[in-house]
Amino acid sequence: MLKELTFLGLELNNLTGSIPQAVGDLPNLNFLLLFNNSLTGILPQKLGSKGLLQKVDVSTNFLEGPIPPSLCNGNNLSRLILFSNRFNGSLPSSLVNCISLSRVRIQNNRLNGQIPLGLGQLPNLTFLDISDNEFSGRIPDDFGNAVRLQFLNISGNAFESALPSNIWNSTSLQIFSAAGSKITGEIPDFVGCKNIYRIELQGNSLTGSIPWDIGHCEKLIQLNLSRNSLTGIIPWEISALPSITDVDLSHNSLTGTIPSNFNNCTTLENFDVSFNSLTGPIPSSGIFPNLHQSEFSGNPGLCGGMVAKPCAAEMLSPEDNQVDGRRQEPRKTAGAIVWIVAAAFGIGVFVLVAGTRCFHANYGRRFGNDGQEMGPWKLTAFQRLNFTADDVLECLSMSDKILGMGSTGTVYRAEMPGGEIIAVKKLWGKQKENIRRRRGVLAEVEVLGNVRHRNIVRLLGCCSNKECTMLLYEYMPNGNLDDLLHGKNKGDNLVADWFTRYKIALGVAQGICYLHHDCDPVIVHRDLKPSNILLDADLEARVADFGVAKLIQTDESMSVIAGSYGYIAPEYAYTLQVDEKSDIYSYGVVLMEILSGKRSVDAEFGDGNSIVDWVKSKIKSKDGINDILDKNAGAGCSSVREEMIQMLRISLLCTSRNPADRPSMRDVVLMLQEAKPKRKLLDSIVIGRCGGDGDGDGGDNVVVCGGEIPLAQKPTAES
Repeated sequence: MLKELTFLGLELNNLTGSIPQAVGDLPNLNFLLLFNNSLTGILPQKLGSKGLLQKVDVSTNFLEGPIPPSLCNGNNLSRLILFSNRFNGSLPSSLVNCISLSRVRIQNNRLNGQIPLGLGQLPNLTFLDISDNEFSGRIPDDFGNAVRLQFLNISGNAFESALPSNIWNSTSLQIFSAAGSKITGEIPDFVGCKNIYRIELQGNSLTGSIPWDIGHCEKLIQLNLSRNSLTGIIPWEISALPSITDVDLSHNSLTGTIPSNFNNCTTLENFDVSFNSLTGPIPSSGIFPNLHQSEFSGNPGLCGGMVAKPCAAEMLSPEDNQVDGRRQEPRKTAGAIVWIVAAAFGIGVFVLVAGTRCFHANYGRRFGNDGQEMGPWKLTAFQRLNFTADDVLECLSMSDKILGMGSTGTVYRAEMPGGEIIAVKKLWGKQKENIRRRRGVLAEVEVLGNVRHRNIVRLLGCCSNKECTMLLYEYMPNGNLDDLLHGKNKGDNLVADWFTRYKIALGVAQGICYLHHDCDPVIVHRDLKPSNILLDADLEARVADFGVAKLIQTDESMSVIAGSYGYIAPEYAYTLQVDEKSDIYSYGVVLMEILSGKRSVDAEFGDGNSIVDWVKSKIKSKDGINDILDKNAGAGCSSVREEMIQMLRISLLCTSRNPADRPSMRDVVLMLQEAKPKRKLLDSIVIGRCGGDGDGDGGDNVVVCGGEIPLAQKPTAES
C-alpha cells in the first residue's frame, strides 16, 4: 500500500495523534511535510532507511523522542526541519556523514549531549540552527572550517566551554549567534571574519577584552556583546566599520573612554554602553545627540550633556567649549590601553628575566656563547603567528640582511618558512656599557605589545632565552622616511610626489594622535624622526622605535634627555618635563623635512642652527619660501605650492618656542585634513579620524562610515 508514494504533504492542518510507524517503511518517499499541526508521539525510527528521503519538515508540532538515525541513508537528504517540538536525546552522529545536507533547523527542542564533531565540515551545509536546546560540552572546531556555512545559531544552550579559536574563519559565514549559551573564556581574534554582518554573543560569561582586530569584520552591521564580563577598552576600530548600525556593549566591565572616532560614524543607529565603568566625555556629534540617556546609564565616570553631568574644562565637547566667542576643539582623552599599566609590570619582569644577559658577539649567526646555544628559546606572541622560535633562529642563521641599527640593537630581515617576511631586532650584547641600551627595549615591549593602530608598527612577538632577547616586527618593504627623503636615490624615489608626502605626514599625525588622545595613560614617543617612520608596501606611514617612549599618568620629569638632536623641543633640554608637546615639536621638524627635503641639522643652516631656525629666518626674507619648498615635490605648481604653504604654517605652529602655543595632535590632524591635496585621496586616508590600527587591510581605517549595507534577512519558518 502506498509503495509508489514519493511526496507526503499534510502541513498547515489540525492533525492530531501520532505519525504511523509505517511511514518509515515507504520505499520511495522523498518528501515528508507535516509542519504546523498538533501531532504527538515519535518520528518513525526507520524514516529515511530506504535512502531516497530528500526533505523532512515536521516543525511546530508536539513530537518527542529521538531523531531517527537513518534519515540520511543514501546521502540525499538536503533539508532537516524539526524546530519547535519536544525531541530529546543526542543529535545522531550519522548526520556528520550526510554530505547532501544543506539546511538544518532543529531549534527549540530538548536535544542534549555534545554537538557531533564533523557537522561543520559538511560540504553543502549553509544553514544550521540548533538554538534553544540543552547541548553542552565543547563547541566543535570544525565550524571554523566550514566551506559554505552562512548562518550558525547555537544560542540558548549550556556549553560551559569556550568558543573555538577559529570560529570566525568560515569564509562564507554571515550570521553567528551564541547568545545565552554559558560560553566562557575570551572572544577569539577576529581575523577571517570579513563576511560576517551579525555577531550575537550576549548573555554569556565571556572575559578579557574586545579584540582590537574587529576591524577585519568589514561587513559587520550588528554587534551584541552585552551581559558578559568583558574588560578593557572599547576598540576604536568598531567605529571604523563601514556598515555598523547597532552596537550593544552594555552590562560589562569596560573601562576607558568612548573613542572620539564614534563622532564620525554616520551609519550608527544604536550604541548601548550602559552599566560599565567608562569615564570621560560622551561624544557630542554624529548620532549621539539622538541617543537615549539610558544607553549611557550605570557609568558614573561619564560626563557631558547626554547625562546632564558637566565635564572638566579640558574635556568639554566642541559645542560646550568656547573661547573669545569662537568654538575651540577640546582635548579628548579617548580610551585606549588602561590595562597596559597592570600588564606592564608583568611584561617587564618577563623581559628582565629572559633578557638579563645576551649571548656573546662571537656566537655567530645564532647569537650564542662560543657557538653554543644557551637555554631553550621561548616565543611570546602578541598575535597569531605561523612560525616558531626555531624558525626565527634558523632564518637568521642564513641571513646577512641588516636593515639598520638602532639605540638598542641591530635589525635583520628574515623570511620565515611559510614565506612571511619579518624584521628581527636583536638586542645589543651584554657588555656593561650596553646594559642601559638593552633596558630601553622594556618600554618598547610594554608599549607596542598592547597598542593596535594602523600607523604604528606592529610588534608580532618576543623571542628570548636566558642570554638573549629578540623582538619580531612586521616587515616594512619601503624602508624609512629618512632613507627616502635623504638617501642616495633622492630625486627619483617614491616620495618625490607631493601627494605621497602629504599621505605620509597625515599618517604619522594620526598615529601620534592615537598615542596622545586615545590611550590611557597617554603615550609620549619622545624620539619622533624620519628614521623612526617606516613605510609599508602602500606607503602607509608606521611610527616605530618606542625604546624611549613614556607612559604619562601625571606630570613627571626624566633623569636623562631622551630623543635625537635636532628634534628635541627646546624646553625639554633644561626642564626634562615629559608631555605631549615635545612630540608636537618633533613632528613639526619632520614636516619641515618633508616640505624642504633637507635634514633637520645641516651645515647650510649655520653653526648651532637647526632646520627650525633656518625656516623661520627664510620666511622673513623676500621669496624665502621658494628656498624652503622642495621643487622635487612639485612646488612649482601653484595648487601644490599653496598646499605646501598650508603645511608649512602647521609646522611653524608645531615648533613654537612656547609649548603652550603648540596645537594638540588632534588639532594638527584636523588642520592637515583641511590642507589635503585637491586630488582625490586614497581610500586609506579618511576625513574625520584620529587613528587607525596596525593592520594594513583597507576597511580598518574608515571612520566616516558608509557603503552599502547588505540585507540581513531574519530566518523565517520553512514552508
